[in-house]
Amino acid sequence: MPKKQSHSDFPPGSELKSKVSQRLPLWQALVLPIVAILVFFLLLEGGLALFGLQPTLHNKDPFVGFAANVPLFTASPGANGKQLLTTPANKKDYFNRQSFTKEKDPNTYRIFSLGGSTTYGRPYADSTSFSGWLRQLLPVADSSKKWEVINAGGISYASYRVAQLMEELVQYQPDLFIIYTGHNEFLEERTYRKLKEIPPLIRSTASLLAKTRTWTALTGVLEKVDLAPVAEKETRFKLGTEVDAILDRTTGPKSYSRNDTLKNNILNHFRISLEQMVTLAQSVGAQVIFVTPAANLKECSPFKSEHTPGINAASLRRSEDLLTMSKPMVWEKNWPMVLHFLDEAAAIDPRFADLQYHRGQALLALGRNKEAKTALRLASDEDVCPLRALTPMAQIVTEVAKQHGAMLVDFIDLLEQRMVNNKEYPILGAEFFLDHVHPTIEGHKLLAVELLETMSARGIVHPGADWGTAAISAVAAKIEAGVDQWVQGHALANLARVLLWAGKEQDSARLARQALELAGDNQQVAINATTTLATIYIMQKNPKRAVKLLYAALEKAPSAIELRLKLGQIMLGQKSPNLEGAAANLLLITQLMPYYDVGHTIFGIAMADRGRPQIAYPSLMQALQINPNNKDASFKLAQIRPLLKGLEFSRKFLLVQLDYYPSTAPRKMVQGRRNTNGQFIQDGIEVEFHENGRLKSFLDIEQGKPNGLEMTWDSEGKVLSRKIYKQGILVDG
Repeated sequence: MPKKQSHSDFPPGSELKSKVSQRLPLWQALVLPIVAILVFFLLLEGGLALFGLQPTLHNKDPFVGFAANVPLFTASPGANGKQLLTTPANKKDYFNRQSFTKEKDPNTYRIFSLGGSTTYGRPYADSTSFSGWLRQLLPVADSSKKWEVINAGGISYASYRVAQLMEELVQYQPDLFIIYTGHNEFLEERTYRKLKEIPPLIRSTASLLAKTRTWTALTGVLEKVDLAPVAEKETRFKLGTEVDAILDRTTGPKSYSRNDTLKNNILNHFRISLEQMVTLAQSVGAQVIFVTPAANLKECSPFKSEHTPGINAASLRRSEDLLTMSKPMVWEKNWPMVLHFLDEAAAIDPRFADLQYHRGQALLALGRNKEAKTALRLASDEDVCPLRALTPMAQIVTEVAKQHGAMLVDFIDLLEQRMVNNKEYPILGAEFFLDHVHPTIEGHKLLAVELLETMSARGIVHPGADWGTAAISAVAAKIEAGVDQWVQGHALANLARVLLWAGKEQDSARLARQALELAGDNQQVAINATTTLATIYIMQKNPKRAVKLLYAALEKAPSAIELRLKLGQIMLGQKSPNLEGAAANLLLITQLMPYYDVGHTIFGIAMADRGRPQIAYPSLMQALQINPNNKDASFKLAQIRPLLKGLEFSRKFLLVQLDYYPSTAPRKMVQGRRNTNGQFIQDGIEVEFHENGRLKSFLDIEQGKPNGLEMTWDSEGKVLSRKIYKQGILVDG
């Protein structure tokens, strides 16, 4: 029989262990340590929160750093001993001038509007921006508070710069931030090269940890003792104090190329920036209203298109041929055939933005509105130079607002509903936008009214009994009465120039014509708009139309430098150049803009091409003295130097005698040199203008004698006479 075991035969404590093991299942043995760690972590997070420590992700952008933090507002003594905060002069190129007291007056509700040029109020200014409208509407709707609306919109500011700016603004007792951002995310170059090298699992884990205070405290200690990893220190891309847009350093959108990885990283960065803004606002008890960024889809073609990646050469040729074949059908408005060609092309090359844009236009013309909206939205999203917010950005704005309890104004939906009411389709265009993203004055008004309604629904605004359509109309009449049509004209003319520089000929021409309509007697508006239109006509290979337009403008502004320069450039650049007209206008430019090397250069080129190298030489040399890097002047000098050998002439700069009509219009110019006795001897050309700006006479002179061409014209530009001289003797005419 087996021996019966007694309790004394078991190892000491084994009975106790057995009982514990029976009472504590395995899953609990595993979970309890984890729970203990989590409780410790939560207590630590709470303790750090009590000390005011914010998570890294809320006060440090994980993607970009800034070279400096120059404040938007500077303090100065104000009335009653209060400090006054004002936009300094060094910020005037990016921000409207704003001013407010550092300490709020009693019963004051302070609102900061943030974003890019739309918030700023471009192409106009603060008074007609949605901030300007709110500033006028709020006291009418609710007089129980003192309302302060401070427009802190910065031209070309992207969301990460807005978030940085908020770090300053939260110090100024804000009650509400209105944030309209999303159109400028691709303007500045950011590499994200470090982020791309990190495995997705590690990247996700790091992002999660960066939202905790414990991680922030730990990394802070490591940085102080200089033990933080080098890679961590180099992850962020350093940006300058102010915006350095890619477009500002190039000749337009040509430097952009498709980069889907970059696009996804920018979308990720956009979300993080919005979350930072909410956290910053909440840290001082302020509320947030996000606005979905709306854009012109209908009347704004893509800034740059690239073909679908991986498309073969044969398919590429077929796609381009189909797009070319569709264009005559567009002129004939044969929309079914246009769509037939473009549907086939889109099946081959679906990511070519320009193709989708024209396809959307055809669908809209055929009344297939839903499909048209899809195609036009795709054209915007596939734009390789994305200067309009991508579709996912509006979704991100909506999601962040919902997740963090912020208010939301869906500006896109608001305008689309208006389009449905007016046009029966929800596709945004020139009805509410001046260009690709900047709303009309009416568009700003609609946004301001909707913002006020949103504030009312949240209990911020308590409208009185007399608030309604009539009150809004009265405010609108006041604002619109204060809008100077010349100011509008200036804004539209300048915007037309920007769009032309960006390659948007059609949109630029539309705005330039609007500016001309508003110009009236304002010469500068007319000049700016005219030079833009003339440039477009040249690009369209229609120099006669450009010259006609310039002469019409010269009748009102015969002294306008810009018109003379454009006229001279066009005359010199034609297939059959008008060298005399070019030389006359460009000589005038050298006198009105003596330090402009291009003027001296192209006058020298015109005279060299006329066979007067000894007159061209001093002008080209003067251009190089002003700008030693002027390649055109250097090239032309190299061409004419062999022609100068053996010629007797002074290499000094030529003198010009210039006189004017009583109206201050240029009348006569004579080139010449001074002899050893100081006497002025005509040498070069003699030019006379009609008072309306047209050329009246032109004469070649060499050492005081007619030598070359003499021509005269009437005031309409008709040739009256043409003669040829040789050493003062008439040989022809």
